[in-house]
Amino acid sequence: MTGKLLLIGFSTIFITAATAADRLPFWESRPVEGDPLFFVQSEPDQNGQAILAKAPLLFTPQSAPALRSATGEVTYELGKDFTWEPGTREIQLTPGTRIPFKKKAELYPAPNTPNSYHQAKDGKNWMLFGEGRFFHDLESAAYYPTAETWSGSVPQPATEAQLGGFRGKLIAGGTVKVVTLGDSISTGANASGAVNAPPGQPGYPGLVAQGLEDRFGVKVVSKNLSVGGMHTVWGVEQIPSVVAEGPDLLIIAFGMNDASGQTPVADYASRTKEIADRVRAARPGCAVILVATMTANPEWAHARPELYPVYRDALAKLTGRDVTLADVTAVWSAVLEKKSYLSLSGNGLNHPNDFGHRVYADVILSVIGQKK
Repeated sequence: MTGKLLLIGFSTIFITAATAADRLPFWESRPVEGDPLFFVQSEPDQNGQAILAKAPLLFTPQSAPALRSATGEVTYELGKDFTWEPGTREIQLTPGTRIPFKKKAELYPAPNTPNSYHQAKDGKNWMLFGEGRFFHDLESAAYYPTAETWSGSVPQPATEAQLGGFRGKLIAGGTVKVVTLGDSISTGANASGAVNAPPGQPGYPGLVAQGLEDRFGVKVVSKNLSVGGMHTVWGVEQIPSVVAEGPDLLIIAFGMNDASGQTPVADYASRTKEIADRVRAARPGCAVILVATMTANPEWAHARPELYPVYRDALAKLTGRDVTLADVTAVWSAVLEKKSYLSLSGNGLNHPNDFGHRVYADVILSVIGQKK
């Protein structure tokens, strides 16, 4: 493990560049490392007084948090760049801060201007949007000790019936083949490694592969067949390609685009089941993890908040012998009860940032479980 010691006031926080082997999920990590922040400045109050930009943390710190840019290249100073009141979860920026933020009005840019997107749910506003590293460069990350425990959803290891065979291969050592089939989220879209930005974190399929290698001492051959914009209809068409790869584990991760296209739940479930069943029939012993999707920005016209949990529930009914569920929907939704959507977003609409990709990976790894 590598890292550096930061002294801030009376608090001491060891900020680490954690590897997949020693990094814990946010719901277990103490101190908290990499709590994502997107700062927004509200409109002036009724007296015309400016309101400084703010953003909430996931937990209440025991002592002053340390803040860095999402790239890890800039360390911000308490008192100079931001303030924090003990006993609160809120970070507030100073008037002369170096920390990036957006005014609330800037979240709704003028039509056809750079980084604007025209499909807001209200049919009037345009939305702040950006592919590449646009949002990554606007985000910050906090590091702090806390005594709080996570009260939201916590994924549990799958049963032996669901994943025991795959765990046996991992414990036996050697080489395992992991194939991922999904949409743009599964390509690693907007992870810093995918947009050539520091710290160069891979998308969740890469994190899962790293985690399995570190946890079980195996060699993971990872093949990602995911393509942006795709859905379960396309997924069924890819079954021959999946089978040809000879997977020991297949990760199926559709839902975002199916929901945006308002695919009926029964069709979404039946196509997902077809993919899993046909691959397992052709590849006996292949385990399948069904990933319930993150949610989209609720202000986006194509967000379908009513469908995401219903899709998840449909996937849960497909679990059984060698098939289990990685419920990203539940964890993601619980985080959103404490944080803004843009703190988790890689593009402002429907992709995760580095933290979001870690959520995907940590849910999947938690479902696979530890070496005993």
